[in-house]
Amino acid sequence: MTKPTIALVLGDPSGIGPEVAAKVLNQPTSRSLANILIIADEYELRKGMDIAQASFEYDVVNTFEQVEFQEGKPVLLQFKSSHVDSIEYGKATPQGGTYVLETLKIAVDLTLAHKTHGICFAPLNKQAMSMAGLEHRDELSWFAELTDFHDFGCEINVVDDIWAGRVTSHIPFKNVVENLSIDSVLKTIELMNNTLKSAGFEEPRIAVQALNPHGGEGGLFGDEEITVITPAIEKAKEKGIQAFGPFPGDTTMWIVEKEKMNSIVSMYHDQGATALKMMGFDRGVTVQGGIPLPIATANHGSAFDIYGKNIAAIPAMENALKLTVKMATSYQNNVCK
Repeated sequence: MTKPTIALVLGDPSGIGPEVAAKVLNQPTSRSLANILIIADEYELRKGMDIAQASFEYDVVNTFEQVEFQEGKPVLLQFKSSHVDSIEYGKATPQGGTYVLETLKIAVDLTLAHKTHGICFAPLNKQAMSMAGLEHRDELSWFAELTDFHDFGCEINVVDDIWAGRVTSHIPFKNVVENLSIDSVLKTIELMNNTLKSAGFEEPRIAVQALNPHGGEGGLFGDEEITVITPAIEKAKEKGIQAFGPFPGDTTMWIVEKEKMNSIVSMYHDQGATALKMMGFDRGVTVQGGIPLPIATANHGSAFDIYGKNIAAIPAMENALKLTVKMATSYQNNVCK
């Protein structure tokens, strides 16, 4: 079987992205997972390698047409930022945001053209991207625009074999209820089911969380469980999806473990993600759910405060690469034909 080709982006160079990417690529097992195309300014890659005290061989090309992969040897597609000012390190800057937006755009274009089969990016910073001119609230909605995707999408957090998605995400908490509907809950359940199948789960088991304390206590503490969430679960079951609940937010993880479920659908950003990150923040992955390309990243930020100190942990970035390869293999076999 032909290995998938992964576009690897260093994230915000002002943070720990180049360091964790270099540490991961310094491992022969990581380099052997796929054909890895690093999209970066070689200066920033070398800077990350110096910080990480890492050393590995790679080839350098100026265009994708020059790429010739060798086993276990990444290829660097040379990139130069359009920003006129030099990058400042250890803080959010327009320079760092521009670097991220431009390298990710190249990765998306290559994957849409089926030249690469998935995108793995090191941590970025939303403030820096906004400073660079990004008008979207987050990278997910930007990816949707780049890929001409107009359906429902959500960030999916993954720790080990438990995947968590949410019906509402980067909105004020006061706006959560008005954004919940039978359709939005159902679409999230369907998205989780399809995404897990693309990652190799044959029959995903999905736990759907309640919104209100104690699951609403039969309407005493709120009726969204009765009017919105339960009808959505029933519709999902009619489509053959193994969806269960709604389960109270404070006991969902216990139920997931007890009933051997592998997915959670939450109603808002922190509901399921908080418990999941407590389980393994240092090894978690974020998947851009719904986007028609395999895209994953480490489940932590750019950590400007520890830039250059060579203390950034890499399990999350390691897992992001592994998961990207798994999804990209499915994408390569089912879409890129």
